[in-house]
Amino acid sequence: MFLHPWMMAIGAVAAALPVAIHFLTRPRPVRMPLSTLRFVQDAVRQRRARHRLRDVIVLTLRTLALLALAATIARPDFGRKETVAVDDQARLVRVVIADVSQSMAAVHQGVRLFERGRPMIARRLENGSGARSNLILAAARPVAVFERASSNLSILHEALAAAHPLPEQCHVQAALNQAVEVLAREGDDSGLRREVVIISDFQRSNWVAADFSVFPQEVEIILESVAPAEPLPNVGLLRVAGQERPEAGRLARLEVDVGNFSPTPQNVRVDVTIGGMSVQLTGLCAPHGRTTLTGELVPRDIGWQIGEARLVGVEDALPDDDVRPCVLDVRPPPRFALVTRQSEKSRPSSSYFLERALVPLEGSGPQRAGVESGSEPVRVTRIDPTQLDLESLATFDLVVIDHPGKLSSEALSLLAALLRRGRGLLYVSAEAQDATNLKLLSNAVGPGWKLPVEFLPPRSAHPRRNLFLAEVRREESPFSIFGDEIDPLVSPLRFSGGLETRPAEGGLAEEVLAKFNDGSACLVSSSIDAGAVVILNADLGSSNLLSSAAFVPLVGELVQRLLLRGTGVADVPSGEPFAVSLPPISAVNELELVGAEPGSSVAGELVPEAGGILWRSEMAGPPGSYRVRHRNETVFALATAIPAAESDLRALSGEVFEERLAGGRNVRFHSIAGSTADERDTWWTWLAVACVVCALGEVTVMKLFPV
Repeated sequence: MFLHPWMMAIGAVAAALPVAIHFLTRPRPVRMPLSTLRFVQDAVRQRRARHRLRDVIVLTLRTLALLALAATIARPDFGRKETVAVDDQARLVRVVIADVSQSMAAVHQGVRLFERGRPMIARRLENGSGARSNLILAAARPVAVFERASSNLSILHEALAAAHPLPEQCHVQAALNQAVEVLAREGDDSGLRREVVIISDFQRSNWVAADFSVFPQEVEIILESVAPAEPLPNVGLLRVAGQERPEAGRLARLEVDVGNFSPTPQNVRVDVTIGGMSVQLTGLCAPHGRTTLTGELVPRDIGWQIGEARLVGVEDALPDDDVRPCVLDVRPPPRFALVTRQSEKSRPSSSYFLERALVPLEGSGPQRAGVESGSEPVRVTRIDPTQLDLESLATFDLVVIDHPGKLSSEALSLLAALLRRGRGLLYVSAEAQDATNLKLLSNAVGPGWKLPVEFLPPRSAHPRRNLFLAEVRREESPFSIFGDEIDPLVSPLRFSGGLETRPAEGGLAEEVLAKFNDGSACLVSSSIDAGAVVILNADLGSSNLLSSAAFVPLVGELVQRLLLRGTGVADVPSGEPFAVSLPPISAVNELELVGAEPGSSVAGELVPEAGGILWRSEMAGPPGSYRVRHRNETVFALATAIPAAESDLRALSGEVFEERLAGGRNVRFHSIAGSTADERDTWWTWLAVACVVCALGEVTVMKLFPV
């Protein structure tokens, strides 16, 4: 009957106090000498009757006010019959699944959805004699109060009282599977009645793939929805990230994804503050759509910048997703490791022109790199293929390989480790030995990487000469930058050298960005975990691409494509597992994990691996910015945020569960929208009003009838 029945006992004691005080403080008769008593007795009799009526009214109103206050706090829960009647003497095992994901924090008519469901959960835990229950709080990782169903209702109610919505997504199937495990621990007793009750908003993005067929046939499944009849309108921040690799002193673009989950278009304004910089983004979001807003800023300092994006002037159902933490890794200009056996003095050569294209706005030699002036570090460093080691490659942003000859197994293993940890590789395959290098590199990376084509040494009887581009993915980088001018730029290009190719079984054909007229691949782009590889299949020294106006922008776009792979994820959803690769900064014992708030704990651990350090955790923390520090300096940062799917508050209808998702099981759906459940849940508000009315009535009576 009540969510907090203990409060009624306190209220009864409190209501008895005015009555006890009234009788204990009644005035006692006082003897007074008077000449005549007849007129005094008449006056006393009239006054006593009036005061007695006043005292009864005041005492009644005061007692009712205390009782109403106690009932308000106790939170009454009555007004609707059970969906399935339960015999108090029946042998019943009931598992209650309570959705505590972020969407349950949505507000409807001033009340959170979870608070609407709290009395429903409490009522379902009251099973009667002979019955046992368990409570599962379902979010990113379901948590059961007990391993088995229990009759200890006090612990279950304590867990319910402490429960609240979490900034996580509900993993529905994991919660259902855990309920199956709880019921399975009860054995095969045929006389035992099994029941599963789920209280949720049944958000479409979470529940559309629910599979109830995991439950045994005899289990009764009851779904109780707290969602209103109409979807709650909401506008939320879904993603905040840098559009390109941000560099200090250069214009950087910022992208913010905004979702409008309402039936009307919304003019939105987003204020982004990060690292002492601020930018304001505005735009129009279509109904039930997603819009990407872009802004520009110029980072001043190198290093990790921490901030947040905030929706301004928005009143929606879920205020929690109107703020989203973000981090930005502001880097110095990129540094390139050019792995080649060609000498820098060999001019012209393939590596010479490739080096010029990597840093096209600077001069050549040491003066270009700023060695003499000390203005900046060397941008391109040539490394002999026989001298490759972790120390020589770890400090570079991109590895470029051209005419390397035969690479050792140690060098290939090192390159594979760097690729898995987010480093980019640009490989110019010009010689027959490159086919062996690429095959061994693929083996070193492991079965997780599959090139779309297999590279083969050219046949001596059919030299590769005078090839031209017959097929180009013009809508993708790097060709998309040329726009309508792509045909005049590409048509005159002629290529020689390189390797023959044939399609690889299980490879992705869309990773081939350009093909020659003989059907072989010219340009291949393939992802490896966090890293990426781009293979340019041609001998640049024997091609006219070097003298073409397309060469420098083509190389620049390929470089940007590879560098962006190493910028990391925009953020990590709270409650979800993650594994992020860190550069080989220092020894693990010299690093420190710092939480979003001072003194807060950070989930996860730092694990040394080949080519760097891995930061992994089974569950990302609450929304905020988390950092890795080395000697009080932030060397890596990560933002956690509310999962984007939680911003869409649209719910599934009961017909979907009872027909399409039931899986042949006995599924019953009930929604409190438009039912007496809404009235039941508002009893406490009416009791609060009654408490105020009684208190005001008491004051009014005392004013009108003073002592």
